[in-house]
Amino acid sequence: MKLHQLARNNVILLLCLLALLLLFPLFRTNNPLARDLLRTAIFFSGVFSLDFSPRSLKVLLPLGTITAAAVWVEHFLHHQTTELIESTTTVLFLVAIVVLMIRHIARSREVTPTIILSSINGYLLLGFLGGALLAIADSVDRLAVKGIASGIIFPGQAVPDFFDYLYFSFVTLTTLGYGDVTPLSHLSRSTAILIAITGQLYMTILIAMLVGKFLARSEGN
Repeated sequence: MKLHQLARNNVILLLCLLALLLLFPLFRTNNPLARDLLRTAIFFSGVFSLDFSPRSLKVLLPLGTITAAAVWVEHFLHHQTTELIESTTTVLFLVAIVVLMIRHIARSREVTPTIILSSINGYLLLGFLGGALLAIADSVDRLAVKGIASGIIFPGQAVPDFFDYLYFSFVTLTTLGYGDVTPLSHLSRSTAILIAITGQLYMTILIAMLVGKFLARSEGN
């Protein structure tokens, strides 16, 4: 794939992620269709965001398609079981694409704008992944206690939705820790710890790799 196509796909992925994270929550009660369209765009733009090997694409493309299908099944049926299935497929897809992104960045010989964009997208996708993991943890807790949401306490005891989990994920990932959301169950606490550790490791390792590549290129010149 040509460099300008990769850059374009990364820009599309970044814009979709920012729209989903920053803009759409303001209108989330009015248009769930736009939310799921954005999520579908994220899945497919992510698949084509880097020059993945044919072997990797054989995994990512079917997995992205299945994940998008699960999102739309949940959109129309909106049941606790379909919600759990949708969150699980989302986790599998995001784990695959984030791991492949990190491997691609590690193998790149120089720091290009596309690599920088991919690094930013990888971090945002990591937060997206954390939201899906928290949704799964809370769904498992609710199923265990017959429909009562006891795994995570959100402000006002409101019934949590996708953006509540996403918010808690990014607050944990960035170690802000406002304290307005409280994980109660062992599963939700373990998930929060995993998100916090992963966020710090991603930033540490990625910055070290990018700086190392930049310095190596400067010394070579």
